[in-house]
Amino acid sequence: MAHPKISSAALLKTEVQVTLPLSYHHFNQGAGKPLLIFLHGYTDTAAGFLKRAFPHLDHKYEILAPNGLFPVPQKIAGGWRQSFAWYFAEFTKSSVLIHPDVSASALVKLIQDLGLEDREKVLLGFSQGGFFLPFLCRKLTRLKKMFAVGSAFRPEDYQTTLPVPLEAFHGTEDEIVPFEIARTSFQDLQPLNPQGRFFSFPGLGHSMNDEARALLFERIEDVFE
Repeated sequence: MAHPKISSAALLKTEVQVTLPLSYHHFNQGAGKPLLIFLHGYTDTAAGFLKRAFPHLDHKYEILAPNGLFPVPQKIAGGWRQSFAWYFAEFTKSSVLIHPDVSASALVKLIQDLGLEDREKVLLGFSQGGFFLPFLCRKLTRLKKMFAVGSAFRPEDYQTTLPVPLEAFHGTEDEIVPFEIARTSFQDLQPLNPQGRFFSFPGLGHSMNDEARALLFERIEDVFE
């Protein structure tokens, strides 16, 4: 008698209510300060993105840098390195295991619990954190601007005109998100993002350098001048 084969057709799906831990960095607390929210990339950490993008924590700004909800441990010599993700989805193939809205709702709850919902805010996303921006931005109040670093863009994720301008920072030698894909997809987003700007950095890979950090700080300063 032949045994039945296990296939994807046999996979059933449902939803369950669970409580997930959420870790975060919170610096420079002070009443009324503008809030900068840093969203790291896939298999990255909040601290990693902060060190690349904003290593000197200017006290004019309150900083909130959460780790993604979903651990993605990385094998290293002698053990494992903690890293995280915001979601698990490949929208181009209509494959969505965990939708970005799950993390977006969790971050809104965190911001509310910290009493920061009424602060002026800037979102900064690196790589997957940049792809995550459209799912979070419309859930926030008093948002002033968004910055995406080392990311690409899907106009269908934004659907309508962006609530605030989005600016992009990208290295010409990015080995993870190719430069031309990032630039072309940003151009495709322009009808929804008429005030957006795309900044390129010759020779830079999937990271940031002193030039990119300096310009990012300058652009943040312009938001609140």
